[in-house]
Amino acid sequence: MSNGTVRSFPPIVARFTRYLPLLPLERLIAEVANRVAGQHPEFFDRLDDYAKKSFVIVPTDLDWVACMTFHNEKVQLRLSRSLESFPNRDVTVTAPFLSLVSLLDGEEDGDALFFSRDLTIEGDTEAVLALRNALDDAEIDFVHECSAIAGPLSRPLESGGKRFIEALKKSAFMRGAQEESPSHPTMDGMPGPYPT
Repeated sequence: MSNGTVRSFPPIVARFTRYLPLLPLERLIAEVANRVAGQHPEFFDRLDDYAKKSFVIVPTDLDWVACMTFHNEKVQLRLSRSLESFPNRDVTVTAPFLSLVSLLDGEEDGDALFFSRDLTIEGDTEAVLALRNALDDAEIDFVHECSAIAGPLSRPLESGGKRFIEALKKSAFMRGAQEESPSHPTMDGMPGPYPT
């Protein structure tokens, strides 16, 4: 498990993603999330009453935010360009995108990210702990789950995806979050730190 310097995309990536349609991405993530949930029905048991909460995920280096809610053992997911689209959120989790992926995969130390301020959590901390425990039990492999929906092309996609992410983490294209500023980076139209 890594606890090294967080890497984040440079601002040009956020500006580029501003022009990408959100609906296809929303459907892809929702399909992957529900595929994982279907394979791990105990996920909802672990969430217990916290399944009623709304969880907003903010990748600090991209130009969108995601809101996850859970209903009838299904994951509902909405993407937006603005955090203010989700005024009734119970939890806000903020971190660079690759750190969020690494947290899902269990490769990053969430406590280390939190205490170094590369990961921030606002709202119901007990709900966050319940979600973290449920995700840890599910042992999610993000790239594997995303590529699995491609059928016969899943294995080469998974292999290529994992090599690509590892190359990104080591690339000079990425920037150390600590090198930018003592707080989270600010994206155009999305001020940081993010309000509750």
